Amino acid sequence: MQDTSANSNASAPRSWSAWAIVAATMLAAAIAVSPNGADPDLWGHVQYGRDALREGLARTTTYSYTANGYRWINHENLSELALAVGVDTIGPAGLLVLKTLLGLAICLVPFWKTKDFAKNALPVVVVSLLIAVNLTNHWNVRPQLFSFGFFAMLLLLIEFAFTGWQGHWNLPWLTSLRRGEPADAFTWNHRWVKLMWLAVPLCFLWTNTHGGFMAGVGVLCVYLACRMIEAATMRKWQASGMLRRLALMIVVALLATLINPYSFGLHQWMLEALREPRPEITEWHPLYTLDMFSIAFVAMVGVIVSSLAFSRKPLDFTQLMVLTLVAAQAVMHQRHAPFLAMLCGFWVTPHVVSAWNRVTQRSGEDNKNPHPAIAWGVVIVGGVLFAMPMFHRLSVMPVYRDTYPVSAMEFLDEHHLHGKTIVSYNWAQYFIAARCGEGDSSVQFDGRFRTCYPQAVVDRHFDFILGDAPGMRHRKLAGPVDPTAALTEGDPKLVLLDRGQPHSEQVMEEVNGWTLLYQDSLAQIWGRSDLFDEPLSPEYLAPQQRSISDAQQIGFVAWPAIPPHDGNDHPSSQLARAHGTTTTRGQP
Repeated sequence: MQDTSANSNASAPRSWSAWAIVAATMLAAAIAVSPNGADPDLWGHVQYGRDALREGLARTTTYSYTANGYRWINHENLSELALAVGVDTIGPAGLLVLKTLLGLAICLVPFWKTKDFAKNALPVVVVSLLIAVNLTNHWNVRPQLFSFGFFAMLLLLIEFAFTGWQGHWNLPWLTSLRRGEPADAFTWNHRWVKLMWLAVPLCFLWTNTHGGFMAGVGVLCVYLACRMIEAATMRKWQASGMLRRLALMIVVALLATLINPYSFGLHQWMLEALREPRPEITEWHPLYTLDMFSIAFVAMVGVIVSSLAFSRKPLDFTQLMVLTLVAAQAVMHQRHAPFLAMLCGFWVTPHVVSAWNRVTQRSGEDNKNPHPAIAWGVVIVGGVLFAMPMFHRLSVMPVYRDTYPVSAMEFLDEHHLHGKTIVSYNWAQYFIAARCGEGDSSVQFDGRFRTCYPQAVVDRHFDFILGDAPGMRHRKLAGPVDPTAALTEGDPKLVLLDRGQPHSEQVMEEVNGWTLLYQDSLAQIWGRSDLFDEPLSPEYLAPQQRSISDAQQIGFVAWPAIPPHDGNDHPSSQLARAHGTTTTRGQP
């Protein structure tokens, strides 16, 4: 007779050990998916969301003096409304917690996909941590998070809808890729496939939340089209009903994307915008620098390729097609790396485990997990070490003075400087939130780019910021580069520039008619000489009122880092001091 009590006692330590491994992995992953730095566009997203709640959706450019009346195709309406409500209810810290939980949920997928991971957890842990590191660089509070969340929901929907269908080589060709699986393993369940109709409302929400819906709808269409190929070749005329159903799903999902404030105009703009290069935006660059994120991406691709090659499990034609397309996009554009990471978690994890088992069995290694006491000891030590850093990361969203012009904003507020201002595009939405709310200031250009600015305005801005800069920008304006054109267009009063963009600083030093009013190690503020350098001018700023130095900017202020307008401490400054940070302008 079999000793069931012995089996029960043997499985208990394995279960406890498994939970300890999951907990330890999530502790490590939490550090990776909890970056808390302020995104440069978050100020604008919250401001536009608040504006929409108060006044309705804006149809033309706001807060700009160069594009007044120009159409605004905003592909982030719902996400901006959500961010505005989120900031005004649960606050920045609450948003940090939510986006960290989303990241951890995605990192848990490999454990969910490997039901018996307790037997050999190492390959699952590796996949989970690779996912976490490949999310890190894109996991700030921003509208892109909604696209990542919706993509994860789409993959989860596919996982259930195609139960029994995916994970097999469902084609009559290259049958060796079935890897021992019989051809009659191909099957589907009509009741489960009906779940894919939920993709229709998902596509509607996604379209109105972020422009990444184009990637999601593209993956959905390719996935369903490949499943149709499988059904047609394996079942022929018997698959006619399934083919009609899947084709109708594609059509209705595409129609759902037309339900947005701009109808087909959104798609037309998106297609035109996608044809334009974006060298000015780092996230649209390929991964060509040797940093941690590039290494993590290359490691993830290496794991995907090697595991698919050495796995004993059958390959899936549809999954291979989607993986190839998404991987190609991720190689060309950094911002698509999280999509590939999520596909890795859902579809590649079983192959990683299979390939690992194959290698370890050949080498004669015995796959053993650590004793529960050791595993939980690691969790406890890790929890103690990570508790304070995690509390700090999730309790405040810092606006670092050496990254954002906090001190320059304080100077502008202190001296009541306002009006038409040229602001470096990476700071412009911070300026909009801090200086444009009362309608007395506006910007030449900001990070919304082509959604609400004509190309000519974009070109003149980067003529000033970057100059010719081959390979660093996409210019369509006819004629030679004129770095001073932005200084005359619309008659601006002020210039706030980033000294890390030395071309603009050089232009200001060489051009006539402008006076330096403020300088620190990070930023400069220039004003028109006829307004700020003439004693008879009502806006005259005496030399002793100016602040010219190379003071190093240190510390941070809690988001939104907007100076108080009533002379009292702003809540962000109070919170920063509560965390021991400096609120001074810097140190020489």
